[in-house]
Amino acid sequence: MDLLCDRNPSHMVLRKRLSDETLLEIQAKVAERAAVPSVWQEKFKKLLSEGPNPQLRSLRAILAEGERINYNLPELALLCKCVNNANEWVDSANTFITRKQSRKRPRRSRGRPSSNEAATNVPEDQVDKPDRTLKDLQSLITDVADFGFDCPEIGILKTLEKEARAVKLKASGFLKAADQEHEREAYIQKCERLLLEGSSLNVYLQELSEVEKIVLRERLIRELEEKADESAMTLAEVRQLLERAHACGLGAGNTHLDVLESKLRVGNEWEEKATNLLSQSRKTIEELEEFSDVDPDTPIDPTVLDRLVAALAKAKDYERQAKAWLSPESEGVKPRVQDAMRLVIRASKDFSLPAIADLKRAADFALDLETRCEEVLRNRYRRTRYEPGHEDGDVFDVIRVWKAYARDHLKMFTLPTFEKLDHQLTLHSRWLEDLPWYCHEHHEPHGEQILDDVIEATRPEDDLPPADEYFTCICTSAVRPPPPGTISDAVQCDHCFARFHGICAANGGSCPFCDHLHWNGAIHKERSWHFCFLPTILLSAPDITRNYSDEWKQLEIIVHRVDRLSGVIGQFLSFASQPGNQRVEYIPQVRHYMRKLFKIQFAVSPSREVSFGLDLAGLHRILASQPAPVRMKKRRRPRFTFGPDEDKDWLDGTRCICRGRTRYIPNNPTVECEICHRLYHAACVFFAESSDRFTCPLCCLRKNRTYLYAQVRVEPIGASSYFFFFANR
Repeated sequence: MDLLCDRNPSHMVLRKRLSDETLLEIQAKVAERAAVPSVWQEKFKKLLSEGPNPQLRSLRAILAEGERINYNLPELALLCKCVNNANEWVDSANTFITRKQSRKRPRRSRGRPSSNEAATNVPEDQVDKPDRTLKDLQSLITDVADFGFDCPEIGILKTLEKEARAVKLKASGFLKAADQEHEREAYIQKCERLLLEGSSLNVYLQELSEVEKIVLRERLIRELEEKADESAMTLAEVRQLLERAHACGLGAGNTHLDVLESKLRVGNEWEEKATNLLSQSRKTIEELEEFSDVDPDTPIDPTVLDRLVAALAKAKDYERQAKAWLSPESEGVKPRVQDAMRLVIRASKDFSLPAIADLKRAADFALDLETRCEEVLRNRYRRTRYEPGHEDGDVFDVIRVWKAYARDHLKMFTLPTFEKLDHQLTLHSRWLEDLPWYCHEHHEPHGEQILDDVIEATRPEDDLPPADEYFTCICTSAVRPPPPGTISDAVQCDHCFARFHGICAANGGSCPFCDHLHWNGAIHKERSWHFCFLPTILLSAPDITRNYSDEWKQLEIIVHRVDRLSGVIGQFLSFASQPGNQRVEYIPQVRHYMRKLFKIQFAVSPSREVSFGLDLAGLHRILASQPAPVRMKKRRRPRFTFGPDEDKDWLDGTRCICRGRTRYIPNNPTVECEICHRLYHAACVFFAESSDRFTCPLCCLRKNRTYLYAQVRVEPIGASSYFFFFANR
């Protein structure tokens, strides 16, 4: 306490954090920890002093204890090197002590083994040979004497060496007695017992290996003698037997070995040919059948044979299916073209079959037919020429050729598109039969002449009658007076006084304009149908008819043109039905319409109950019975003469309304009238120079037109002439 302070200690208190007992315990622990390296060194010296060859197990333990001490120990490095060398020697010793497990045989399948499996399988009488010899074992025992440690492996190796020497000695004795005369069976049994005894040694002995070859050779000879009468051997079995023969050193002059080599050559040739056939992209049934019928004495690979048999069965199945589709025996379910093409594609990958080629040819035709039918149905088909220089063929004739070909050669397939087209063709045939001009004798419609007559009679520019007064016949030719000295064969109607050609009057014997029998069906005509049915027939045509039929196009033209004529005649009849409009001057128009209807022949009107021909005939009788109108004397239109018409051209070459009195600057612009071609001053007539065409005021007055550029006033200046001037604009 005196060391702490010079002051009076009465005001201080001394407090101890650790007691003396605690300090003594800490001191003991520190001393104990500091003594650990010394303790380890004492243990190490004690271990070495116990004997010249300490146990390896103790050395490993004290080495592990020293490595855990966090202190530099000089003895630790040498100890670590000694233990590592000992561990390496023990590992080498374990190669003799620990026997390696033999390779496990692969589990055999129930079927026949393949060539690869047979090649990898180890024969039953062959085992794994040890890697190290007796000399290696002795060298390992000699090396351990200098290491200075002891372990159980040393004693095991020495025992193993003694056993190996004993087995080697016995094997040498058996090898010396191999060629001597003795009982072969007992000798082989002794050899087998020796092999069994030596199999527990993990040491390779050349003498033991030679004894093993003797045993294997004897077993192989027995097995070959047993199989001499068996002709059915697989190629894998032959190869395995030959491998065993070479492994056991069977002599080259052995009869069984020669037989095996001969079978191997035959089997290899068969396997090579079969493999080449299987690798081909197109195989035939004949080639596959050649390999399926194999000589029983030929060793084969069952796997390759199974592949050949499977390929042959597959090819025959393809051929059977193709023949069944090409020649169906009953009316069963027909295949689609797509199904046939899929079969052809699958079969063509591996095989070359005539039936498949025939099916492909038929399927190609069927697919092409379906494609063409699809184009026809979609209105995309383009007509082709039969021969160069000939007209385009009729699409329906082409389709009938397709139909005949499909019926003869493609009936084995289901052709939905062709069936649709066939249905359309049936509808087209029915539609043709509905045409009024269809000929059942020739099985075709005759509408060309009807179309020509309709076109001739329905021309829009021919709606007005001719101005010639001699056009009075029912035909389109005028009935003119005969030349002097000749007699005319024309006849005249007593009612309407219309003159007819003799040939035209022979049709019915009466006036076609007046006699209603020509129009009500009493007089027979070849075209005895009504027009009102034709639009319905036109609209009822199927799609193929609208797209490709010339008859439909003819009917369309006939309907449209006759419908226009029917509208014109109906409008005229509606106008002429009023009593005030029934005038004699309309007789040429009535006759003109009746000529058209007489040319067409069939009845024309919007409804079946009405016939425009009959209505026109009635109107003609009414108009012909009226008296001829009195012609009024035609008033002559007055002619106006203007002052500039009497004047001459002025000095500047114009004939202007200024009469040359207005003084203009030289080269005053002039304008020419497009009707009278006279020149006028542009300023006098108020002409705008931006316009290209000009009509003078005089011509506008004559044509009763309005002058565009000014307002014109006219005043008389004499007995027959007038003067005009411009009013305010």
